[in-house]
Amino acid sequence: MMNDMMPTIEEAATPDILAQIEHEEWERGNEERERWEPLEAEHGPLLTKADLDAFHADMLRESIALDIALENAFKCDDDEDDWFDDGTCK
Repeated sequence: MMNDMMPTIEEAATPDILAQIEHEEWERGNEERERWEPLEAEHGPLLTKADLDAFHADMLRESIALDIALENAFKCDDDEDDWFDDGTCK
């Protein structure tokens, strides 16, 4: 009941408070960029767009392969007749 009476941030924030919040976020972004600039100048960017896309494609293939392996691993659990003598699934 008390929460219904509490003002939301949008109701309590004035334009100068919102401007201050935006400025602080901008400053944090600058600090982060300044930390990375010397490293990227020495070693180059961590990943290019093409490298990142290739990494995501690799991870997607790995995820699909794992899903298939897990599906096959549990396929024969319910029926004893689905197993070969060596313990593999038919």
